[in-house]
Amino acid sequence: MSPSPEPRPAQRRSVPLLRAGGRLRIAVIGAGPAGLTSAKQALAEGHEVVLYEKNADVGGIWDPASGGAYPGVRMQSSRMSFPFSDHPPVRVDDFPTLEQVHAYLRSYAESFGVLPVCRFGHRVSRVVRRGSGGWEVTARHGGEEDREVFDAVMVASGELWEPRRPERLPDASAPVRVLTAKGYRGPREHAGRRVLVVGGGVSGADIASELAGTASRVDWSVRRPALFLPRDCAGIYNDALFSYIGRIGLEEFPYDRYLKWLGELLPDYMAMYRATGLLPTEGYHGAVHINEKVIPRVYRGQIAVRPAFESFGPDGCVTFADGTTRSYDDVVLCLGYGMPDYGFLADFRQEDLYEHHFWRHDPTLMVINTPVDTEAFGTACPYFEAIAGWALAVLAGRAGLPSPEAMTDWCERHMSRLDQRRYFDCWLETIRIGLAAGNLPDPRTDFGAYWQLVSGTVAPSRLRPGGPAATRPAAFDQLFDMDALRHRVLASLPLADRDALLAGGRIGRADYEAALLVREGRELQPWLPYRQRESTAGAPVPG
Repeated sequence: MSPSPEPRPAQRRSVPLLRAGGRLRIAVIGAGPAGLTSAKQALAEGHEVVLYEKNADVGGIWDPASGGAYPGVRMQSSRMSFPFSDHPPVRVDDFPTLEQVHAYLRSYAESFGVLPVCRFGHRVSRVVRRGSGGWEVTARHGGEEDREVFDAVMVASGELWEPRRPERLPDASAPVRVLTAKGYRGPREHAGRRVLVVGGGVSGADIASELAGTASRVDWSVRRPALFLPRDCAGIYNDALFSYIGRIGLEEFPYDRYLKWLGELLPDYMAMYRATGLLPTEGYHGAVHINEKVIPRVYRGQIAVRPAFESFGPDGCVTFADGTTRSYDDVVLCLGYGMPDYGFLADFRQEDLYEHHFWRHDPTLMVINTPVDTEAFGTACPYFEAIAGWALAVLAGRAGLPSPEAMTDWCERHMSRLDQRRYFDCWLETIRIGLAAGNLPDPRTDFGAYWQLVSGTVAPSRLRPGGPAATRPAAFDQLFDMDALRHRVLASLPLADRDALLAGGRIGRADYEAALLVREGRELQPWLPYRQRESTAGAPVPG
């Protein structure tokens, strides 16, 4: 395994950022999954909450009326791992549709009293700090503006709203229709047309797969091959293959052995994959895309793979990286999304977000979004639930932040190159953030409960205090030496904590002594650090 990323600054037990035990006024901006769980948890702690939402309903990009997602999109996470910890889904597919996710989020808001605090049709235009007087939030509704003052602000406006586009688009008179994944409304309007889909990520694969059989021709422009795996892997949900700690074991698994194992698990699929020439021979185990259709359709000739998109000509003709050109009726750009627009936050820079969530100048301003420099993989609802819980724990003083100097130093080292994309495992982040917030079992005092959590299936209900214990291990954790992983986590704990665990019967003598034998440098921190970057050659490097 590559060396672990550098450890986080030491957390100090802080006094509350706001008045202890008081009822705070908290503004939440955005009623997508992040905003809904922020509001729900703040209400549960007795705070007064106003949730501003620019659209007419909850859901964010999962609101079909918002146009934030194309109609045929499905969750990459299964019904087992996608929901919030305390609200199981009902009547949803194994991998829910756009409409099912929206209905789930509305049910969540109704069940926990969030809808009454929502102000729909309110677009926040300005948030400014008024000295010791709190945060003044200005929102536009119709032709009017409302201003209110709050003790804290939780920004959950999302990050998937502004699609990236090439610098130069065809002339308006060019005989080609250019749209982004956000503007794609389904295959019907492309029937019988020659379509190029640009982008080798999940959206590009989804849209190219959906168009095959409807468009007269589907070309798929891929800059770099990625590892696509099906939602259903030999009858097992993709997200049930490994536990949290098993994902660390997978990262240490040699890539060629990983491909060999996939060939045994999915022989027909992997044979097709190899035949297409799209299977990455050097890989990054964790950065997996989920799509079960695109590889078979490339294999059967329903989708033709093209080199990386280079540019449009004025007449709409497309030039590829190998110098070839081709004309299309439609081009669907799936190039990801640009930086979120935080222009409504006065004097704000994203580079000043400690741990991507706390404004270092005043942590009563918090951003409950996915970090902007990441390509995230994993399930969103439990991840946002963990961030919101952390933010509220910091407000209340249950969890601490480093000194202002340490936060500044962290930001200078980690937030200076937001253009350099990295891989982000939302499942493992729920463990790290939950530990930071004090909302998960502390391995220093209750190692058994901690280990049961991280070595079991990734069902979110197990993340909440008092949630059910794991009844069985993840499907394929037996590929790894789980005892060795457990001993490496134990070895990372201070010796005094291990002594106390042994004396209290929380660990056995065998585990205690095995941890003493772990070689220096092989310890595994309980927050489960993982690689987040790749070199240009494809080999993983520390994040």
